[in-house]
Amino acid sequence: MQVDFHFYAIYALCMLSGIKPECSKIIAYASQHTDDAKYNHELVFESGGRFKQQMSAHRFLDLHVFSKEVAYEIFLPFHFLPGIEGKDFHEQLCCRQNSRTALEMLKDTLNTLEKPYGLHRLGIALHAYADTWSHQNFHGLLKYHNEVEDLKCENRKQGILEEFGNSVISGLVPPIGHVQAYTCPDEPYLVWSYRPYQAKNAIKINNLDRTVDAAAHVYHFLTTKVKEKKPEIFIDTSKNWRSVENKFRNVFAVVGRLEEREKLWQRKLKEGFFGFSSVIRYDDREWFREAVEVIDKAYMKYDKKDGFAHADWKYFHDALTLHKFYVKNELLPRYGIIT
Repeated sequence: MQVDFHFYAIYALCMLSGIKPECSKIIAYASQHTDDAKYNHELVFESGGRFKQQMSAHRFLDLHVFSKEVAYEIFLPFHFLPGIEGKDFHEQLCCRQNSRTALEMLKDTLNTLEKPYGLHRLGIALHAYADTWSHQNFHGLLKYHNEVEDLKCENRKQGILEEFGNSVISGLVPPIGHVQAYTCPDEPYLVWSYRPYQAKNAIKINNLDRTVDAAAHVYHFLTTKVKEKKPEIFIDTSKNWRSVENKFRNVFAVVGRLEEREKLWQRKLKEGFFGFSSVIRYDDREWFREAVEVIDKAYMKYDKKDGFAHADWKYFHDALTLHKFYVKNELLPRYGIIT
């Protein structure tokens, strides 16, 4: 999934569930920023102290993206949560829709809601949870399970990689995550098909059904478990899902490039399409600018701004650290998965 779901749809789901606008934005921003935290260098502050960033995403132009370290430290805990189904280790790493591990992860998230970075952790967990729909049957390691053959799209023009044919794609990019399927799993309107590794027949996938189902499950979690655990962040009565489901389906169904879909969400939210009006736009540097003063980027000179200790950017990285530790050191080892 991409920014249209991870930020805009999550924001709308939070607002419709009755969560305060400022809390809804924190949850949605953290959800999307999980795809944008691509730096791990340490900031040494001119006024004293330092802060180590936590990566939850990686630049795909960097060949290091194919390393086991990136797979275990980034892809598994944040984007390809292992579903623990199958006979061997690598098959158990495959992401599964609404998996047992995903539900356990959400349950643990409830236990950290009272922390200063509890809402940030919730957004991170919702990112990983939603990705179990779009990333299902793929995993984060460089392995044959991720090989894609005969990739076809039904309701949009083929992308350049698809037009060349999967044999060419396979020769150009290694089978890690869903990279051989390009962005097909992430586009909410798309109907597509592919033949998995050594399979005789292709499987057909309707992303719209997957995306709406993911939204429904996120909404149910917000309006039941989160509301029960932290009622003080709710100010309005939750809307009935059936009354808003078709609105989400209608927006998700619009065919278009990511930039077009993002503008569509901005317009729908501003116009009150979902029953409330919000002027909101995702800016991946917003939290950083609020927390850190860049004195000289070339010489890596930074300083913390007033209130840094309570800044959303710091809290987000605190939450990433906690989330990764939980997945790698508590959740997966329960099932014999040591990463």
